Amino acid sequence: MSDLDPFKVFLDVQLALPRNGPGSAASTAKALSMLPEVTEGARILDIGCGQGASTFDLLRLTKGHITAVDLYEPFLEKLNARAEREGVSEERLVVKRGDMEALPFHDGEFDLVWSEGAIYLLGFARGLKLWRRFLKPGGYMAVTECTWLKDEPSAAAKAFWDAAYPGMGTAAENCAAAERAGYEVAGTYVLPPEDWWTDYYTPMRARIAAMRATYGEAARDVLDEVETEIVLFENNPGQYSYVFYVLRRKD
Repeated sequence: MSDLDPFKVFLDVQLALPRNGPGSAASTAKALSMLPEVTEGARILDIGCGQGASTFDLLRLTKGHITAVDLYEPFLEKLNARAEREGVSEERLVVKRGDMEALPFHDGEFDLVWSEGAIYLLGFARGLKLWRRFLKPGGYMAVTECTWLKDEPSAAAKAFWDAAYPGMGTAAENCAAAERAGYEVAGTYVLPPEDWWTDYYTPMRARIAAMRATYGEAARDVLDEVETEIVLFENNPGQYSYVFYVLRRKD
C-alpha cells in the first residue's frame, strides 16, 4: 500500500493543465453575450477560479474589476504569477484565498458572479442560494454545471455519475432549481465536446502518462480513477456535458 497523498497526485495533474475543467474562451464569450453589456468598472466575482483560465478570459472580454477566489494556494500562486507576467494591475484583478461555502463578501457587492466547473462542490441549487446575496438586485450569475443531456443515459454513464455526483440534473431540472432559488433564466448554452478535449482531457491524458512513468505503482489507483472519467466521456458522446446557466437575480 502506498502512503502517497491522493490529493497531491490530483494537484500534480491539475497544475499541468491549461484549464481545470471543461471550457474555452469561446464558451466564456458566448455566455457573456447573453448578458447586458458589462460596463467599465463593473464588479465581477469569479468563484472557484483555479489557475485563472476564466479569470483571464473575463479580463480580456470585459472592462470590469475582477475578484478571483479559490481555496487552493498552488492554483492561486500560478494565477498571481501569470498576472504579474502579463502586467495586470490591482485595479483590474484582486486574488483571494477563500472557501466558496463561506465567502467574506458583503451583500450586493457584485454586478456579476461567475463560476466555471466549481458549483458542483456545493451542489447546484445550494450554491445558487448561497451566492445570490453577493449580487446586486438585478445582477447576473453565470455558472457551468455538469448536466444530463439525455433523459435516459447509458447504464455506464448513469452508474458513474450516480456515484460521483448523484445530484446531477437535466437542464430543465436545473432551470427550475434556479427559479426556486430566486433567479430568472436569461439563457443556457451546452459546452461542445471540444471544450472537454482541447484544454482539459487531451493534456490530462498526456500528464497521466508522464506521471505513470514518474510515480509508478504509487499513483496507479488515483490515475486510473482520473482516466476512467476520460474514457467514460469518450465512450458516451452526447450523454452529458457542462452547461452554462446565465441567470438574473429577481427581487
